[in-house]
Amino acid sequence: MMMPQKIHRQQLVKGFIWQVVSFVAIFAVLGTLIYWTYARSVYDSTDSDLAQQGRILMAQTRLGPPDTKPASDKDSRNKPAFQADFTISSNGRVDTLLFNDAGDLLNSDAFDYYSNRTALTTMNFKKSKVGGEPRTVKLGGNYYRVQTIALQDGLFNNSGSKAADYAIMAKNITDTVTNLQSFGRVLWWTFGIFGLLALAVSYGISRLNMRPIMTAWQQQQDFVDSAAHELRTPLAVVQGKLETLLTNPTATIRDQANNVILSLAEIRRLNQLTSNMLTLAKTGSAMTKIEKEPTDIAVFLHDMSEPYRELAEFEEKTLTLTVDVDQSVNVDQKRLHQLLVLLLDNALKYTDAGDALAVKATIERRRLQIEVADTGIGISDEGKKHIFDRFYREDKTGNRSAGGTGLGLSIAEWIVQAHDGKISVTDNQPKGTIFKIILPL
Repeated sequence: MMMPQKIHRQQLVKGFIWQVVSFVAIFAVLGTLIYWTYARSVYDSTDSDLAQQGRILMAQTRLGPPDTKPASDKDSRNKPAFQADFTISSNGRVDTLLFNDAGDLLNSDAFDYYSNRTALTTMNFKKSKVGGEPRTVKLGGNYYRVQTIALQDGLFNNSGSKAADYAIMAKNITDTVTNLQSFGRVLWWTFGIFGLLALAVSYGISRLNMRPIMTAWQQQQDFVDSAAHELRTPLAVVQGKLETLLTNPTATIRDQANNVILSLAEIRRLNQLTSNMLTLAKTGSAMTKIEKEPTDIAVFLHDMSEPYRELAEFEEKTLTLTVDVDQSVNVDQKRLHQLLVLLLDNALKYTDAGDALAVKATIERRRLQIEVADTGIGISDEGKKHIFDRFYREDKTGNRSAGGTGLGLSIAEWIVQAHDGKISVTDNQPKGTIFKIILPL
């Protein structure tokens, strides 16, 4: 059963929208930060010039009114230049407008023909704008960086009268603003193009993100379908046998022994199936953890394989153990035991009388390598591709005489991967199968 296309599209659209919003937010913040940083650095130089002009004016106001008495030549040489009638118009880069307390412009005639006189003299003085940070204004098609300051002690003219109480310092930054606007356009065009690319990438990423979801959904459906199929058969057998018992209420246990035995066998099968399903359900969460401990592999393999050696002899088969490991290895003994039990069960299940089983352990390239080999019926090439899939069995005829649920090798693969190892299956020669396990030391 495939995920409904409607749900698929909804998830795809939702993921796409979230990614687009994320990209747009990132680009907007990044673009604004770049533009603001660049603009701030551009204006810093101009603001520094305005601040310097302000310091000059404030220094002049602290000198006080000029001496109106006739001065000697020596006094004339020492007379400050600012005492001329408001001739302070520019320091070469910054134009200065002087105002009295009533807001009248006092030095409009101080600007020469080539200065910014026309535009600057139209600037209205407002006490509410005195002080504060420099600001950018547009006058007569040009842009100016301006700052208004209060001349605390006043600026005096040559007659000794206090006239100028405030000053507006302005610098033409038309070229700077034009360059800044060009930079802004280039910046936003660049981010716009990258935004379109981000849309394409977002769509692609959304589709890629949906793939594991679709795969997980399909795996879940397959798992549920397979589990339902596996559960249905033993439950049907048990139900049938119990119904048969009910039809013969006076029969003894001996008379119904066959039905009881078959029911118990199917119940054991159900117990094994549910236990394996529970183990696999826990593999994708933190509920099941690998607890490694130093282990003597030679002793461990001998103890766990001994019951299988006796079982193999009972079935007229042979089991040999070869261990060439002279060091302790950190493994989860419980899980490793479970892994080897699964492999040996399969080896016994798919071998006939006279066949051989072999377990071999060695250390190669600082890795523990364990092989479980048999000379049984083997696995087809197609079967090797799916041997670790859940509920997969090589027998497609539906014959359950061999038993099993098709979950054992899935659990075996998980145990190996939990140890950061690898498991593979190859053909044995001249016949049979070899399962090879490689675990890092």
